[in-house]
Amino acid sequence: MRTLMAAATILGSAFWLAPASGAQPVLPAQGQNANVTADPQVLAALVRSEGYKVTIDHTDDGDPFLQTDVDGTPFTIFLNNCIAGKSCRTVQFYAGFSVSTPRRLDLINRWNQQKRFAKAYIDDQNDPRLEMDLNLAGGGVARGNFLENFRVWIRLLTAFKKHIGWNDAE
Repeated sequence: MRTLMAAATILGSAFWLAPASGAQPVLPAQGQNANVTADPQVLAALVRSEGYKVTIDHTDDGDPFLQTDVDGTPFTIFLNNCIAGKSCRTVQFYAGFSVSTPRRLDLINRWNQQKRFAKAYIDDQNDPRLEMDLNLAGGGVARGNFLENFRVWIRLLTAFKKHIGWNDAE
């Protein structure tokens, strides 16, 4: 029974880590059961496993970031606290909305009072922003934990768009 369960777990893990492109999954050097760290290739494979297209790019400082979208709304996963563009320790999910009609501060404050995990603010150009941080330092987090945090981000981003009355025509 244990052998059957172990085989099912390995096969299941291989399935959900496979990128949508059909390429071989990118796994951490420690193997399939290793914790997820802020490695852009591994994070991209996990995002793809959830059915999203993703690209990897780098900031002017050389830090990696992932670019993807949910239902046409782009968002970024920044890898932060890096050393020379590598050995990153944290990630930040980020979405910004350019609006023609500024949103009221009380609308953003209400979001922050009612929701956990993702914080909202208005930037210096009066555009709403949403961010969620995840600490992967100290050995990372389990794959399931990372994926659940990613799913929370997707749900919050979708809810935030509704909360601010976002429409793609702005």
